[in-house]
Amino acid sequence: MFPLSLKTIRKIKVIFNVILISIVILQLIRSAYFLIPDDWLFFWTSDALENLLFASSAYVLYYYSLKFRSLLKKIGLASALIIPLVLLAALKNYRIYDELSFEQTFEFFTSFLGHALLYYLLIYFVNRLELFSRYKQLEDELNQAKAQLLRNQLHPHFLFNAFNSLYSLSLKNHPDTSEYILKLSSMMRYLTDETHLNKVPLSKELDFIQKYIAIEKIRFGNDARINLSINKAADNEKWIEPFLLIVLVENAFKHGFYTNAKGAFVNITVTIEQDELLFTVENSVFEQQHFQESNRQGKGLENLKQRLALLYPNSSGLKTTHTEDAYTTKLKLTLA
Repeated sequence: MFPLSLKTIRKIKVIFNVILISIVILQLIRSAYFLIPDDWLFFWTSDALENLLFASSAYVLYYYSLKFRSLLKKIGLASALIIPLVLLAALKNYRIYDELSFEQTFEFFTSFLGHALLYYLLIYFVNRLELFSRYKQLEDELNQAKAQLLRNQLHPHFLFNAFNSLYSLSLKNHPDTSEYILKLSSMMRYLTDETHLNKVPLSKELDFIQKYIAIEKIRFGNDARINLSINKAADNEKWIEPFLLIVLVENAFKHGFYTNAKGAFVNITVTIEQDELLFTVENSVFEQQHFQESNRQGKGLENLKQRLALLYPNSSGLKTTHTEDAYTTKLKLTLA
């Protein structure tokens, strides 16, 4: 809404008020210099004095109405400020038409009232910039808290799957069990040290995924058809919400590589062009799994959609396609 610091907004408020008051006063001094003492009546109905009255009424209404809690007091203050506008309208009517008439006086009064309200709205808007900025800050903090909560829900899910795999390896006395534990330890360090941050370098997120894939290769064997391809158009480091991409990778192994069946595969492609990230995950689907697309909508994917809606509301897209043999998910993000 307003990507400005409170310090900058306060400077804008001071500059605006100083400029507005200076213009009104300088205009009044200039009018007084040319009209006093030769034409007092023309001076009292001049544009300069009108603007002074409009600005003064707007400032009084804005600052004093904030002090009044009672609605009756606020109405009384507004009514009191109307009286000078009525008198000035009558005086201007007399100067121009050399007589007082209700129709002309009312016409001048409504014009004066409109100008005074315009001043008030301008003063109100500028002085409320700070409030709007604080609201935006609170909104951002709330979204970050929601995102952190959603992110924390994923950690137990990931660790549960990882320890299940470790348990399976230990039952088989797998020779790479110790390597599995070492890689898992490195991944847990990422979970504890990095994922509390709002953004992390994309390279760290991809390194986490590479370690995850290495673990799955230990689990299913080096001959497993598990492929990761990273295509970068530039070497500039990009930043991303942590623990975001792994959800799709986990889903691919959960639904497409649940057994080391012949023909099972998981293909992951990462394409980075300028600020755009395209993360594509494709996995095999087996008839004996009795796969239904609705079954794929587990907590992890639903969690991911909620996080994308919070963190990348206008710069993300998630698309899934399902054929008889494969399930493909494409995530498109605009990175910082």
